[in-house]
Amino acid sequence: MTLDLNPGDDLARVGDGLETVTLNRPGSSAATVVAAALRSRVHDRQAAESAGRYTSSDTAWHLPASELSDPPQVGDVIVDAAGRRWTLLFVEQTSLGSRWRCVARDLAVAHGLDAYVDVEKCVPAKGQGGAAAQTWKTWKTGLRARVQPAGSEVGREHDRRVTRARFTIYLARDIDLDRTHRLRGSDGTVYRVLGVRKADRVDALMEIDAVRTDPAGALR
Repeated sequence: MTLDLNPGDDLARVGDGLETVTLNRPGSSAATVVAAALRSRVHDRQAAESAGRYTSSDTAWHLPASELSDPPQVGDVIVDAAGRRWTLLFVEQTSLGSRWRCVARDLAVAHGLDAYVDVEKCVPAKGQGGAAAQTWKTWKTGLRARVQPAGSEVGREHDRRVTRARFTIYLARDIDLDRTHRLRGSDGTVYRVLGVRKADRVDALMEIDAVRTDPAGALR
């Protein structure tokens, strides 16, 4: 008996367990839809053999090379059917070049991002009598975040000495922020942006230095 095995379409034959995902490259608006992606859990032994590069809580995605015009790269993000974002930590070509195996991590889960924030942007406007004013418009919504207390700072507001709670806010993905933006928690708390540090590694998070502020307060 002859066994007819074509490694180029072996994933498609799995049937159950395949899912449609989107592969995104940071800094690019282009996205690739992969209809026959297969995921598997990274085993303890595989994690140990990686010398700490990944853990058994990570996922290995298998992507058919035939569905990709460009090879996946470390730092790319797979968005699964449930909307979870998986950052690629390791990429290798397998099955005689017909498949890409991508070890990936859900950074929101790995770093305990248990909150959601919206980002608002300050927009110049005109107040009563044509005087310059400021309004806040929602820019991005529902970003996974962790809001961590980081002490306090003393400042002045309306000629009064005030103490403001200070926070470090971690986001699951890098976005372009500056002092014309502020963050609003799901409980309505507003945070003014003081400084931003983008992630310096694919498995790290963006950090925002912020203070809690009056929702009606003007940009300073």
